[in-house]
Amino acid sequence: MPHQLEGLIAREDIAHLAENEQLILDDNKRISILEAMRSIDVQAIPGSGKTTLIATKLILLAKKWPLQHQGVCVLSHTNVAKEEIIGRLKRTKSLEAQRLLSYPHFIGTIQEFVGKFVAFPLIRTSGTSINMVDTDICVDLIYSKLSVRTRGYVDRKSQHSNVLYDFDLDYVDGGILVNVPTFPNGSTSQSYINLEAVRKELITDGYFFYRDVFSYAMMALRENSALPTALRQRFPCVFLDEMQDTQKFQDELLCEIFPLDDPDLIVQRFGDPDQAIFHGIGNEEPNESFNGKSRDDMDFIVYKSHRFDDVLASKIKPVSFNEIPLKSELSEEALAIRAESHATGENFEHTILLFNDDTCDNVIESFSQIVSNQFTEQRKRSQCFSVKVVGAVGNEIDPNKVQLKIGHYWAGYDKTKLKTNFKAASLLEAVRYCRQSSSIDWADNYKLLIDCILKLMRISGKHDSDGRYYSSSTLRDALKEKGRWNTFRDGIYLMLNETIELDHKNWEDICSLLIKLLDFENIPNVAMQYMEFAEVPGPDEIDNDVQNQEELTLVALTDNKLRYKDDFQIELSTIHGVKGETHDATLIVETKNHIFDLETMLPYFTGELPSEDHPNRQLPEKPNARRAFKQNKVFLRQLYVAMSRPKHLLCLAIHEDRISNEDIRKLENLDWHIHVIEKPSQETN
Repeated sequence: MPHQLEGLIAREDIAHLAENEQLILDDNKRISILEAMRSIDVQAIPGSGKTTLIATKLILLAKKWPLQHQGVCVLSHTNVAKEEIIGRLKRTKSLEAQRLLSYPHFIGTIQEFVGKFVAFPLIRTSGTSINMVDTDICVDLIYSKLSVRTRGYVDRKSQHSNVLYDFDLDYVDGGILVNVPTFPNGSTSQSYINLEAVRKELITDGYFFYRDVFSYAMMALRENSALPTALRQRFPCVFLDEMQDTQKFQDELLCEIFPLDDPDLIVQRFGDPDQAIFHGIGNEEPNESFNGKSRDDMDFIVYKSHRFDDVLASKIKPVSFNEIPLKSELSEEALAIRAESHATGENFEHTILLFNDDTCDNVIESFSQIVSNQFTEQRKRSQCFSVKVVGAVGNEIDPNKVQLKIGHYWAGYDKTKLKTNFKAASLLEAVRYCRQSSSIDWADNYKLLIDCILKLMRISGKHDSDGRYYSSSTLRDALKEKGRWNTFRDGIYLMLNETIELDHKNWEDICSLLIKLLDFENIPNVAMQYMEFAEVPGPDEIDNDVQNQEELTLVALTDNKLRYKDDFQIELSTIHGVKGETHDATLIVETKNHIFDLETMLPYFTGELPSEDHPNRQLPEKPNARRAFKQNKVFLRQLYVAMSRPKHLLCLAIHEDRISNEDIRKLENLDWHIHVIEKPSQETN
């Protein structure tokens, strides 16, 4: 039986919207996805315009939505994706799209949805207010409340930031069980008692880990069998974005609320299993209902990209886990414009750099020279010019082990400076960090500053009307009540505005505004220190004695950034750290986690593929080859993410001992350029 919304979107609606919004929607596959009013799974490759596709469909639905008290539910994995969708709806010429931003519709993260509609109502029935849901803040609060003896125990076990992150809550036998880390079987020790008591105290005060929300949500579903039915009635049409990053426990809960086989529901999921690289993060299992699907299991595959041309697509395609036939969708005009970024107007030369033990630390310099030679001066000096060096393994080097990590290519690399690990020591440090970050992460930057301001309020002893520490929502409500919210938001924008110089005077003005808006009185010294101004050396002031040496081609800046002599910057990062980004040029360096990763990928590059995944093709006879391929299925997805970041130039760095002459010949036949790194000659006086 057809769904009640079947046929709601017609081709004429799509054509009319395309004309009004100046969209090119002449692709039958995308049109079919826009028309579909049934449950579907869509795999969309990098740069395929997935967000535009989802936003376009939402606009079409908003124009013709017939249900007064039932709405569309749009769920994403991250705040960045949520804000991007909301931003598209706000910028559209179709005023009807604004309807989706309020009741009865919902656009938010999975975390927000599960909290608002499932977990929080149950928690509040016990008399507990939701003060804050933030794992990082909870970990800091737990540690601050522990006894000196328990802190010593935690520190001896490992760094507290690691141990306390395992402080899980589980729904077991009708109740919530507190799992105290390092005590899997419970204990009568003072440390166990102290840890458990502090965690329960925080729960009573309304402080929760992100993961806790799902445990309470499972409890709510078990205690109220009518709840899923009510949610399905409220939201007959559900969109799930970034499905490849959805973890198993999240997916299972969503499938229980919105079953994929329910004929009364429309559940449309979008993502790319080839980019599912967060498997095992936080010891969580990946979802299987989407990521476990093969190419043939998907309802639709969007395999044309606006990011790269067909030459680069041909380099990336061999490492697609689902064997998606990547193609470019760039027009001749767009390709001509791109050619203007090349120094000679020719094609970019995608290069494999070969190094040895003596030239490993020359890899980045050689890559920088390749970038310098191939891009125009105008492009290199552009503010949005992005050059990244990425690798799979970036943690600290152990000198007593045989390893290969990002730090071997540049000794100053520090993984703790990555955005995913960054914790500001002061408000000014957070603002400076945000200004150095890519504009694609604006929502994350905004959240980072809000979190820092909330921390400032905690250490200043500021509480809300209920005597609790402020959360982002209670702070917003309090400022709105006083008519200060818009001014406060303007202050945040001021902090993030790169055109406003962060000198001593401007910083004092910003802090004075905060003090006034937040009603700070008798600010304690620790809060003043958190807000104080500190000079930092700019790029032109770093190590002048060394920098002035004409022969120096790379200069270390801050936060894993380098500057090449042509005055463009290169940033070092892990592959996980650049997911979702777009670069002008990307270098992927070989690293080692049990085995050398790029070496095991060579049969993909050369066209020889593992028989386990591709039964019609033979695996080359190499020692431990089958074991290497089995171990590197996870890395295959990481490599796909890394190789699909650049829109112009892709380079790989492999040790010359791990690539044969036959491999080199095959790669050259596939239009890879081979560059052997030579040790720079040492000039004598």
